[in-house]
Amino acid sequence: MAEETENDGEDVSISVEINGNYDDVVTKLRSPDGRSGVTESIADDLDVLLETIVEMNGGTRSAIAERLPAEMAVEYDAEAVVEALQVLARYDLVVLEDNTWKPGPELPV
Repeated sequence: MAEETENDGEDVSISVEINGNYDDVVTKLRSPDGRSGVTESIADDLDVLLETIVEMNGGTRSAIAERLPAEMAVEYDAEAVVEALQVLARYDLVVLEDNTWKPGPELPV
């Protein structure tokens, strides 16, 4: 028997952490049926960000932001680049040396 509940209008927030090899993590974020979704656009933006860092062989947050293509899902200014890179650093995909973000040990090059 199903139980009915009332929505009291409170917002809900859910956080999920996915650990592992970069390719495995990106695969988990992609839609299983190939449809484009929110997580797919995030994964695509992170792929472009990582590719840019590899092409540049590292750079400052401002230099990276300037080199990102305009066709990304959202606009990345220097601060947004740092926020994204801090997440990628948790997976050892990038490392911060002084004020330069560089490819990390787990990034397949």
